[in-house]
Amino acid sequence: LIQISNGISFEELGTKTYGRAGWVIVLLTKLFYSFGSLVAYLVIVKDTFASALEHLIYGDHSPDRFLGNQDKVTVLLSLFVLLPLSLLRDMTPLSSLSLISVLSMGAVLAIVMYLFFANPGDIRVHEGSLYEHWFEVRLGVVESLGTFIFTFVSQHMAHLTYNSMKPQLRNLRTWKVVSSWSIFISGIVALGIGAFVYTTFWQKTESDMFALYPAWPIIDVCKLLVCFMMLLTFPLPLFTCREMVIVAAATKWTRPNIAEVTPLVDDDDEEENLEHPLMEDEENVETELMPSWLIGDTQLSWPYHVLVTVLFWGVTTVLAIVAPSLGAVLDLVGCATGTVVGFVLPGAFSFKLKGYTHEALLILVVGGVVGLIGTYFSIKNIIEDYK
Repeated sequence: LIQISNGISFEELGTKTYGRAGWVIVLLTKLFYSFGSLVAYLVIVKDTFASALEHLIYGDHSPDRFLGNQDKVTVLLSLFVLLPLSLLRDMTPLSSLSLISVLSMGAVLAIVMYLFFANPGDIRVHEGSLYEHWFEVRLGVVESLGTFIFTFVSQHMAHLTYNSMKPQLRNLRTWKVVSSWSIFISGIVALGIGAFVYTTFWQKTESDMFALYPAWPIIDVCKLLVCFMMLLTFPLPLFTCREMVIVAAATKWTRPNIAEVTPLVDDDDEEENLEHPLMEDEENVETELMPSWLIGDTQLSWPYHVLVTVLFWGVTTVLAIVAPSLGAVLDLVGCATGTVVGFVLPGAFSFKLKGYTHEALLILVVGGVVGLIGTYFSIKNIIEDYK
């Protein structure tokens, strides 16, 4: 995405390729996907943090204390942890904590691997044939793909992450190293956790994987580690939501330079192109009668910054409290908006900028089909859950 856009933002790329309609579609899909991510992250915290901490402290015979009310604990965590983190203006202060998140993911992988091989209490499911385990297509597979898509779609954060890099490192070569290693490590850990949990429980596996294990202290530790990762990750999609509001509100006053978009190359002969930052400097952004509530073209003044942040934070907290289940949220967000952000839009942009390619056609068709069918069944399941 960074390469074909020549460093301009996702929204500007939509404008360049499909005009105003492209800009609106990118804006809405990024906003809804990011907002859905906020709800999903907080649902994970709601479903796991209070119960895990309560069991870890009090054991199986826990008294009816404060930790027994997961909704109240979630609201307090959201208020005193997530809101202050969300009020940050960018993700730079969080970069120092990224290593802790990676180590937490590694610890969770190590624990599920240990439980698979040690098999304490004979927790592994033994029934089922090779065909049933690996080849049978069961009902619900399409809408369940939303969870998988939700895990790996990151295009909505690409430009924010790119902009958070130090200016001297903000070039295609460094970006490819950073993004490739990040995706590789995250992919290995996520697939590793999924593979070991699936081969432990086979057809009984579900999105809330730790609910499948007995109530052991080591599982409580896993839940708390996942909650810690969710708390640190929560501000990132909120930054995207806030950015979309700024882009929509400030479009009258900011006119980014989106002259000809030429995909960048990374051949060794193009050293100057590689070392030159991809994003345009601020002086290339024309401004006209800049309003007092807008700082530059990327930030709101402090009162409006707080107002927009608190609005997203508050609505997210309420929806997370009333959400029926984690699986329902993940499936709906992944199918309805994740497929558009991760498959449909990149494929459509590639057609416009590079012409027809088999790869672009494949991701466009697959993403569109999975998105439409999966969204229908996800909404249907949520309605049935409420009934």
